[in-house]
Amino acid sequence: MGRRVAAPVQKLADTKAEGGEDYLGRLIKYIPAEIVGLYLAAKGIPVPAEKRSLMLWIIFWACWILTPIDFAVTTKDKDAGKGPLWRQVILGTIAFPVWILALGKEGALSSFGIEEWIASLVLLFVTFVFGFVKPPPEKG
Repeated sequence: MGRRVAAPVQKLADTKAEGGEDYLGRLIKYIPAEIVGLYLAAKGIPVPAEKRSLMLWIIFWACWILTPIDFAVTTKDKDAGKGPLWRQVILGTIAFPVWILALGKEGALSSFGIEEWIASLVLLFVTFVFGFVKPPPEKG
């Protein structure tokens, strides 16, 4: 299973698009799981306490910059000659800081003082809503 969300296909003579990824498939593919995993692994590196905050911010920004790059590369369909699925790239890039925020106390965004229950609610609703976002139909 690739990262690219399968778009519905619109037949040339037809006005209705058919097929495509279902809600759960889209939901899963909009989550930047490998970048969140990279962040979690990198933040586990032991660093002196006085440099911990700086290190977390550096890791956060590096991962956030890598998110659209990762999505742009992994949503290309070279075999079909299709470029990145930009809607998916944007959603994944928005999702990354939401996931990091939901990690709670020991994360780069913890300095904003947002309570964990609020961060969890934001994550739940953002993820839920993103699943409804469908890619535009592709001509077929």
